[in-house]
Amino acid sequence: MTGPIRTGVTLGGGRYRVEEKLGEGGMAAVHKAHDTALERTVAVKTMLAGLAHDEHLRARFRREAQSVARLSHPCVVAVHDTGEERFDDGPVVPYLVMEYVRGETLSELLRRQTAPGGGLSPDRALELTAQVLSALEASHAAGIVHRDIKPSNVMVSDEGAVKVMDFGIARSLDTSGPGRTALTATGGSVGTPQYMSPEQFEGAGAIDGRSDLYAVGVVLFQLITGRLPFDGGSFNSLGYRHVTMAAPTLLSAGARVPDAVEALVARALEKSPTHRFQDAQEMRAAIEHVRRAAPYPPPRLDGVRRADDPSDTPPLGFPSLLTMDAHPAPVAAQTWEADDEQAWTPADEQPWAPDVPPPSRTPAEGTVPASPMPRAESRRRGQQLRLAYLLLVPALLLQAGPAVVAAAAAVPAAAGMWLAVKGGSSGAGQRRSATLTVFQATAIVPLLGHVVLALTALTRLG
Repeated sequence: MTGPIRTGVTLGGGRYRVEEKLGEGGMAAVHKAHDTALERTVAVKTMLAGLAHDEHLRARFRREAQSVARLSHPCVVAVHDTGEERFDDGPVVPYLVMEYVRGETLSELLRRQTAPGGGLSPDRALELTAQVLSALEASHAAGIVHRDIKPSNVMVSDEGAVKVMDFGIARSLDTSGPGRTALTATGGSVGTPQYMSPEQFEGAGAIDGRSDLYAVGVVLFQLITGRLPFDGGSFNSLGYRHVTMAAPTLLSAGARVPDAVEALVARALEKSPTHRFQDAQEMRAAIEHVRRAAPYPPPRLDGVRRADDPSDTPPLGFPSLLTMDAHPAPVAAQTWEADDEQAWTPADEQPWAPDVPPPSRTPAEGTVPASPMPRAESRRRGQQLRLAYLLLVPALLLQAGPAVVAAAAAVPAAAGMWLAVKGGSSGAGQRRSATLTVFQATAIVPLLGHVVLALTALTRLG
């Protein structure tokens, strides 16, 4: 959308000189800019001119500045200044002046550092997640719940530092009453559906920091596996799965990780907030403990196709206020904010992807490659083969006289011996099973013949 903010324009009474565009979302654009007063590079986020007349959206823009201004943490993108600029050829445009982070979003890093169908190493994923939790620890302590944690709202600097951004739909917590702090605006749903907690979908009761921890669990699942625990379908379809269906295991999504990592992610994705980690500090401490204690095997199994990342696109209802990613993923993930006065749908909304079956705790066919027969099973079948031989040999000796019975036994015996030579020692489960069946049949035939002859002899004697 064309607006008055372009290269060469100045804001803040000439203090900030706009340079190149870094990205644009459905509601705001982000430019690199130069702070002439302090001689430093900054990032300036401006609301698109076509939306600046909406006081409701402008209030949300101001809310982000107020939220982040209360935070001072190395893992949170700092806000330096805010204001509104009036242009002769357009409306009053609000802007935020923020810390400039040279790097990429977590979603960009995930696409760049992983092969198709893969995720990051578990240790790298846990390291990044711990830094996100450090930022949330500070925001929750300041009484702010983010409500839209996702990879595209997390920057990773060239030095490897994590910076959480886009507090545009954050809400303050009510700390006046006894017990756990909770959002003052209760009810309604808010967030990006793929990362929303069950209580956000339900829209009932108060929302607290444990909803952010659920989203962190989704992000950690995605970083390790390269896919989302629940994806595809409508808002209601995603909500149903998040609220009612158990999250898939990392193994079922194709990632081999220590049991402690599996348990950590499972706890973060618990349906009930009381069963999750109770605060960001507790979850971060658990991650650090797991990182110290556990060796990390390869993170992937073959055969799992990676899902597209919906986190680059705005949350349902409102587009993202800060989009540093200039190349969003094609999946339409919108944000729903039912506690706002009016839900707004972007004009360029893409259709939802077709419904897909919910992930299963059991790996789907083709997800995990077939493994060789376990050694215990191989030994058991070998013992059964030896038992068949022990039954076969005396039976053939007993029936060596009658030509008919011997001929009847010779056919399956020959077939069994051939299978034993060709496949009995190969380790292939199907050929071992066939060999066992033939030898058992070989043993039974002469035994039955022996019984028949014995009965015949008794009859003649009688």
